[in-house]
Amino acid sequence: MKLARCLKAASSLMGAAGGDNPEWQTRVLAAHALGVPPAGLYGLSFSPVEEESFFSLVRRVAGGEPLQHVIGEWDFFGRTFAVTPDALIPRPETELLVELALGLPLPPSPKVLDAGTGSGVIGITLALELPGATVVGTDISPAAAGLAAGNALRLQAANYLPVNCSLGDPLRGEFHLIVANLPYIPSGDIAGLDPVVRDHEPRLALDGGEKGFSLILELVRMAPGLLSPGGYIVLETGYDQEEPVKAMFSGEQWVSVETRRDLAGRHRFVTARRRP
Repeated sequence: MKLARCLKAASSLMGAAGGDNPEWQTRVLAAHALGVPPAGLYGLSFSPVEEESFFSLVRRVAGGEPLQHVIGEWDFFGRTFAVTPDALIPRPETELLVELALGLPLPPSPKVLDAGTGSGVIGITLALELPGATVVGTDISPAAAGLAAGNALRLQAANYLPVNCSLGDPLRGEFHLIVANLPYIPSGDIAGLDPVVRDHEPRLALDGGEKGFSLILELVRMAPGLLSPGGYIVLETGYDQEEPVKAMFSGEQWVSVETRRDLAGRHRFVTARRRP
C-alpha cells in the first residue's frame, strides 16, 4: 500500500477510535516508522515490513496508549527526550516555566534545584541553556530518576545530577534557583481525567493530595532552607490554584511574589524571591 493510502486508512482507524487530530498523529507515527522527520514524508513509501510496523503503532495509539509512549520520545524546548510511563509526558506549557527561569537575574554559575524532576526535561534544559550552572534534579521515583539520568547522558548534560529523594531532602545548601512542576491535581479529580492521562501516566506525578497542592506547600515550606538570600523559586501550578499558592509566600522571608499565565490565558505559574 502506498504511503498516502496508508495514512488515509490509519487516520480513519484512529478517528473511529475517537483520537484527537488523527491526521497529524498518523504522520508522526509514519515518520517514526520510516526514521525521518514528519516534514520528510513526501515522496516516500512503505516496504511491507515498515507498513506492518506502522499499523502496529497506529493500533496502539487507537487503543488509548499515548502517542509519546508509543514512539518513546518527545520534543521539549527544541531537544528530543526519551519518554516512558515512568514520568509525565513533556507539555508545551512547561516550556514557559523554563523561559521564566532563564529570564531571572541569576549569577554566572548558578546552583539550581529541579524538585520532582521526572524525565528531567526542566532541569536538563536549564543545565544546557546555562552551561555554567550546576543543576540537581530530585525525584522520589527511582524509575523517574533513572529516566532523567538517561536523558542527561543522551543530551550530554554533564552539569545535571539526578538524585532519588523526596523534593529537597536530604539536600542542604544555598541554591540560587528552585524550579518545580509538582503534582497539582486533587486526588478526587484523578478518576475524571482523560483516560490517556489517567491510565498511562504515573499517579505519583499527577496526585497533588486532597486540594491538589500538598507537595507544592511542602516544597515552599522547605525552600527557605534551600535557597540562598535573594534566590528564586518558580512553580507550575493548577489553573485554579493562583490564590492558595500565592498565600504560601506570605511570610517575611519572601518578596516579589508574582503569578503568570500560560498561552491560553489561564493561571499557570507562581514565582517568588527569598528576601536578600
